[in-house]
Amino acid sequence: MAPGPQRRGLHIRFDDLRHACITKLAEGQASEQTLMSIAGHLSRKMLEHHSHIRMAVKRAALDAIAKPVFEAGGAQNWAHSPAAEKTAIAN
Repeated sequence: MAPGPQRRGLHIRFDDLRHACITKLAEGQASEQTLMSIAGHLSRKMLEHHSHIRMAVKRAALDAIAKPVFEAGGAQNWAHSPAAEKTAIAN
């Protein structure tokens, strides 16, 4: 049998595993409701305390929405587009 974490010099607490699990689920696009149910959290504040979304995942999420806009040139031409005119008129 392989030596346990303590024998290998690793000091892992249950709470560390809990944080890691909740973070991985959140990064995998699980809904807040699902995360709270799995973790047994009753408040969003506790969910935020236990999840630590990595910056790389946040950046990838923002890139996913920004990339199509910039590739199509939409960001440069938005102010002069018919959609912008309709939005301006509607507001």
